[in-house]
Amino acid sequence: MLSFIGLPPESIQGLVSDHVFRYGWRMERDPMNLDYKVLTMAINITVVTPYDDHRQEIDQAISESTSSAMTRFTPASKDAIQRLEKMRFVHDDQCKCMICLEEFSIGVETMRMPCGHLYHGECIVKWLETSHMCPLCRYEMPCD
Repeated sequence: MLSFIGLPPESIQGLVSDHVFRYGWRMERDPMNLDYKVLTMAINITVVTPYDDHRQEIDQAISESTSSAMTRFTPASKDAIQRLEKMRFVHDDQCKCMICLEEFSIGVETMRMPCGHLYHGECIVKWLETSHMCPLCRYEMPCD
C-alpha cells in the first residue's frame, strides 16, 4: 500500500520500523503490562511487490485477434456447397467425421470436399455456411 503512494523502499522500511517501535512502547507503558518483565509481540508483515503484467495489453491483443479472426470467416457459396460429391459411406481409410468426431456408419450420407476429405453431409454443410475453408487442410471453396 505504501509503495503505491510513491515512497522508495528505504522510506517504507523506516516508517514500518517506527510504527512497530511506537506500538511496542505503548504496550510497555500500558498499565495492564506493568507487572511483566518480557512482553511478547507478534508482528505480521506482508510484502507485496506490484508489477505490471501487461494484462490490459494482452486482453486487447486477444480481443483484436479474435475480432479479426471472426471477420475472416466467409461462407462458401451455396452453389459450391451443392456441387460437393455426395455418397453413401461404404468404407474408407478415414473412418470418422472430423467435424463432429463421430464414426461413419455404413450407409450414412457423406460429402467429399474437392481436397478429398470426407464429412457427414449435414456437418460439412453447416461448416461451409460459416467458413469457406476445409476444417482439416484449409482448402478454399469458392465464395459469393
